[in-house]
Amino acid sequence: MDEVFLDMDEHCKYALVIQDFHTGDPIDLLRSRRSNVTEPYFTSIPTEERFAVKYLISDMYNPYISYVEKYFPNAVSVVDSFHVIQWITRMIDNYIRQLLKKFRQRDREYQEKLSLEQQVPVSLPPSDEVYLLQKYRWLILCNQSNIRYHTDPHMDPHFHALMNTYDYEDALFRIDYKLKEFRDLKELYLQFNARNGGNPSQAQIELEELIEAYRKSRHEIFREFASLLEKYKSSIINSFIMVEKIGNGRIYDSRLSNGPIESINRKIKDLKRLGRGFRNFEHFRNRFLYATRSVPVLNGITNYNPVLYLEEDDF
Repeated sequence: MDEVFLDMDEHCKYALVIQDFHTGDPIDLLRSRRSNVTEPYFTSIPTEERFAVKYLISDMYNPYISYVEKYFPNAVSVVDSFHVIQWITRMIDNYIRQLLKKFRQRDREYQEKLSLEQQVPVSLPPSDEVYLLQKYRWLILCNQSNIRYHTDPHMDPHFHALMNTYDYEDALFRIDYKLKEFRDLKELYLQFNARNGGNPSQAQIELEELIEAYRKSRHEIFREFASLLEKYKSSIINSFIMVEKIGNGRIYDSRLSNGPIESINRKIKDLKRLGRGFRNFEHFRNRFLYATRSVPVLNGITNYNPVLYLEEDDF
């Protein structure tokens, strides 16, 4: 399950999306993730159905995780791996943004000083630090295995020199030594996350080793990350479980994740945009479910458009 921002009215800001991971079909769309909406909904589901749920996949939003104990006692909580990686990536990006802010302030003060000395407005190009942190911080934030390192140099318009990917990376690391350490520590988790699919017991061993290493880090960001991993350790380990999934006309094994529901969220946003907005949530919900379910169910038929059943003799 996941939330999607609808902002349809004061009672419908964040809608709750519930999806069947096995088939990929949406189960339902609730107007809010608030307890006054979710509690009556989940308690109305027959007990035998709720007790048959095996996995509840979500982000690290604590109310979602608590649904296991409250409504689905036979299920295990699963924290989506993408949201864990997103957390540490965002923390590093925030640090880089603070660096960028500091260098911009320094450049602004220097520019004002020159303007005052020369008695004319002075305009300066971006400094090396601002240029690199603005344009190439993705080299630190991205998964390193997804980066295509080009050794062939090209002329950089800012430095007026031939540079390749490694040159930009080295220049970034010279701005602040922490950037390289942040990148390397982040990569340890990304490499761990890419291994052990279908082997939760080995994932548990490696995760405990990572938590210990992060606890000993001299960087507060990663000590906080260690606390986060410890808090959600069992749910993160459960994300390495492989289950059967149906998709693209075949049946295959897949790690438990919230990846499929992110695609559903995009469809919800597209439906709202293409409809130029909706005022009636129930109308929006029914249209969404009918458009996205593989076997949509019509709940009623009016006399306005009756269904005609033809006999074989009529053909």
